[in-house]
Amino acid sequence: MQATEASATRTGRTLPTWAWLAAAVALAMFWTVMMEAGAVSTALGQSGPFLHELFHDGRHLVGVPCH
Repeated sequence: MQATEASATRTGRTLPTWAWLAAAVALAMFWTVMMEAGAVSTALGQSGPFLHELFHDGRHLVGVPCH
């Protein structure tokens, strides 16, 4: 039992770099979808209204009220 606990503790401390990078990208995407109110989509030009509506629907899908 002690060997299992030691093994689990050791793997929890050493995550590969790609896992940290993937978590940072996922967190940035989640923040953008939750907080985007037109600034990001307007900066992208022609795709602005599409992205705004996509993010709007994404907020509703996750359960975040936005009205």
